[in-house]
Amino acid sequence: MAYQDAALIAEPELDLDLIRDFLMQNPSFVREDTELLNRIAAQPSTGNVIAIADLARERMLRETRAARSRFAAIVETARANYEAQIRVQEAILAVLDSQDPEDLNERLSGHVAFALAADVCVLAVSDSNAASQALDKVGSAIERLVPTHQPTVLGPIERSRAWLYGDRSELVSSEALARLEFGPTRRLAILAIASRDPDAFRPDHGGELVTFFARVLERVLTRFAADGLL
Repeated sequence: MAYQDAALIAEPELDLDLIRDFLMQNPSFVREDTELLNRIAAQPSTGNVIAIADLARERMLRETRAARSRFAAIVETARANYEAQIRVQEAILAVLDSQDPEDLNERLSGHVAFALAADVCVLAVSDSNAASQALDKVGSAIERLVPTHQPTVLGPIERSRAWLYGDRSELVSSEALARLEFGPTRRLAILAIASRDPDAFRPDHGGELVTFFARVLERVLTRFAADGLL
């Protein structure tokens, strides 16, 4: 749509305040009118006159930088997720080759902890099962920390747990806990992965990989139980 020359705007019958109000209420009007933008851009800016072309260019640069920042964040998140998957796969391969509970614990505290970039990785097995009316100390802790309705928990360590982390209980600041039920009796156990980094495990982190690793451990423990090793 073609518009009248700027000279006509000065005619008495035109209400400049009305035009200004319209533009204030419709700020995209000028930006979306290519012909008008070209006419404005062709006029050099002097003195205190604001160059709309410069403003549009600055806005475009800001939007471009913001888009690049969002894209970089997406790429970084995808990279971190991929690396986490690789680490969990390494941990799974390590525990699947375990020969007995002692061997499993050594692998968890050594190779698995290193693969998961954790300071502590430990497994505590209860003598109680999921249907027990009376739970032992470990079983009671499992029901309190990772109940059936919330079998995986990630977040800060609010209270020292020497029974679980031993002499490293004062070292670690965040943890990932997973409930395990294995064998035909659904015997209880808990997997704990902890770090001195308070941001290593946060409530807003996804717990899917930890849950999957816990399911693998359940199969390993079920094998041990069937062989009379637990």
